[in-house]
Amino acid sequence: MTETHQVTGQRDDLLAVTDLRVDYQGRRRRVFTAVDQVSFSVARGTTLGLVGESGSGKTTIGSVLLGLTPATGGRVVFDGQDITRTSRAERKLLSRRLQVVFQDPYGSMNPACTIRDTLTEALRYNLRLDRAEIDERVEHALTDVGLPSSAADRYPAQFSGGQRQRIAIARALVMDPEFIVCDEPTSALDLSVQAQVLNLLVELQRRRGLSYLFISHDLGVVRYLSDEILVLRAGQVVEHGPATQICDAPSAPYTRALLAAAPVPDPDDQARRRQEWHDITRLEGARP
Repeated sequence: MTETHQVTGQRDDLLAVTDLRVDYQGRRRRVFTAVDQVSFSVARGTTLGLVGESGSGKTTIGSVLLGLTPATGGRVVFDGQDITRTSRAERKLLSRRLQVVFQDPYGSMNPACTIRDTLTEALRYNLRLDRAEIDERVEHALTDVGLPSSAADRYPAQFSGGQRQRIAIARALVMDPEFIVCDEPTSALDLSVQAQVLNLLVELQRRRGLSYLFISHDLGVVRYLSDEILVLRAGQVVEHGPATQICDAPSAPYTRALLAAAPVPDPDDQARRRQEWHDITRLEGARP
């Protein structure tokens, strides 16, 4: 693998992941390593973009942070607290500070429940708030994502894909978190809607001081939102550094291949980039 470029300097890290390893047991008790010795940190109020193709381990890392997948090895520290292995009660408390926005907002919502029910479920489960406080949080969250308070009494099917993703973001916001894992939150949206949602995430970060782990396969999308980018391949770190460095002067051939694979509107340029991608991946595959 290519040498990792670590970001150094004085900073206030909210999240620190050290030597994370995740193994899965497959058929005939064979062990598959999905994440192998991955380390990174996220400073308060910043975004780390986690990029890689399908199967690179990026979603597994997000699942470990959320307590959905156990770590085989390594350490995850959130605001000075080791959360690598937490009890159910500890995870319940942690969910007030660490939330998630999934790729498919409709699939993560109960179509039989109103938006109000969807947004208040976590509040009812995790916080002891009275009805007035809950209603205030719901209205505030919907307003923050650009939806009217009347949206609370409608159902998921009554909204477009972009609006449902805004609702998914509002569901994370009602808990007033400090850190949000964004797992491919724009990949299922049209390009124009993608831009709107990305701009919304940037604005929310500015106003609320949020920190993001932004997971995607699209370096172009990640570059727009991220302060730093970490590139994964087969569960290992290929390259890590400031977003401008990774996108403008990548040192790893695999990162250059990901950039070349990104779609562009000019068909001639797209053909050139596609050929470049094939050349890079062929050379990489020929290496011992």
